Amino acid sequence: MKTIWLCIVLLTISTLDLSSQSFFKGAEIKEQLLHAIREKVGNEAEIALPNVISDYYFPQKDVSYEFDFGRQFLSGNIFVGLEFWHNGNKVRRIEIPVRIKLFKEVLIAKVPINRGDVISLENCSIEKKEVPSSLDPNDVSIDYVIGRVAKHNIVRGAIVSKALVQEPFAIRRGEKVRIVVLSGSVRVDTYGTALNDANSGEQVRVRQERNGNVVVGLASVDGCVVVSK
Repeated sequence: MKTIWLCIVLLTISTLDLSSQSFFKGAEIKEQLLHAIREKVGNEAEIALPNVISDYYFPQKDVSYEFDFGRQFLSGNIFVGLEFWHNGNKVRRIEIPVRIKLFKEVLIAKVPINRGDVISLENCSIEKKEVPSSLDPNDVSIDYVIGRVAKHNIVRGAIVSKALVQEPFAIRRGEKVRIVVLSGSVRVDTYGTALNDANSGEQVRVRQERNGNVVVGLASVDGCVVVSK
């Protein structure tokens, strides 16, 4: 009889201990992580998670967990933080390695593109490519880059991203431009030929028509060159 009562007491203590703990199955964590990533990157991405994610036990009751993606681009080899919280305090953090192959339709340079060239379907092709981890997936939007001009020389085969393009130049080399010379309250308008490309606010050299002299001014939005003296 004593043995039976001892077993009942031990079972009761064990049950009480389990009810005051928090237990998380690794398989369920893995499933939730996959779902969270899918919500962010869509269904076309290839996602590779660790084969096994450990189970986790905590002596406290009512522990919860969440995933921390940080500010990283969700492509390539990344780490996702698995954070456990109890009463507003972080009690543990684990870094889970994840491999994401994110595929998007992007513009690929078919030929070398020079600085100032307009990005179009003549010098680029639309291809479905894996977006490397060095690029923000939002920065390879075809609608954004097409019609803009190359900010730098772009090599053949490169993905044309937001970082490589800019708005068309306000002034193009070889164009005839109006020169506005400002000296105090005096304004003189003349004309000349731009000797370099320039965006609004950038310096541009212009050869004046009337005497062949080269002046330096600032390109304006309306395409004229402002020279202040």
